Amino acid sequence: MLYILGSIGAGKTTLTQMLAKDMGVKAYYEDVNNGLVKDMLEEFYSAGIESRKRVSAMLQVAFLTVRFQQALKAVREKNAILDSNLTSDFIMCTHLYERGEMDYASYKAYMALNQIMQGQLDSEPYNGKPDVIVYLDIDPEHELDEIQKRGRDMEDVRKDPKLVDYYHSVNRAYKNWAAGGYVQAPLLKVDRDKYDFVNNIEDRNAVLDMIEQTLVDYGKLTEAEFEQIKAERAEKFNDPAPVAA
Repeated sequence: MLYILGSIGAGKTTLTQMLAKDMGVKAYYEDVNNGLVKDMLEEFYSAGIESRKRVSAMLQVAFLTVRFQQALKAVREKNAILDSNLTSDFIMCTHLYERGEMDYASYKAYMALNQIMQGQLDSEPYNGKPDVIVYLDIDPEHELDEIQKRGRDMEDVRKDPKLVDYYHSVNRAYKNWAAGGYVQAPLLKVDRDKYDFVNNIEDRNAVLDMIEQTLVDYGKLTEAEFEQIKAERAEKFNDPAPVAA
């Protein structure tokens, strides 16, 4: 499995889509319209700190349930990619608790549940840990621009300027997690401010190559498979033909 991690608006879903298309593998996405989470997520954003305190625990449990269901499928597949996962849920839940937006009893109960689910994923014959984690490191102001671009009404900082502080704090939580040194899988950091893989073909290719080379290095992709992926990429993405010199 590959995990794509990053704060809100970092480009996790877009990169997951690109990588899955490039490699021809299965991808699992965060679905904010899922019936289990949709109403709670809207409530979470509805009234700032107070609504986050009200809903955070149950929302995180709902997300965790969906992630676990996805992970149970992903562990059975080669190089499946998840743009949300038990690790990102752990980061977010801890962050909400540290902000005082989740009480200690709820936090303890959530962590116990997360550990039980991770233990289930780790049971034979599966290794429930990711083979590689890709972390999208993004500047907080760049992140705000990306959040506004995707146009989700509940996330709009123009309607609720106090969300800026929340987004910045989530960004710091991910940076602190990445700086702490994750030891259960190789961690590949992608500079989202340097690589515009959404709009720039060269940047896209550089990031895809970086990730796939890491998979080769750790024995999850062969050199021959990597070369074939690169040879077929332009056609898969309908890239324009190179201009003759």
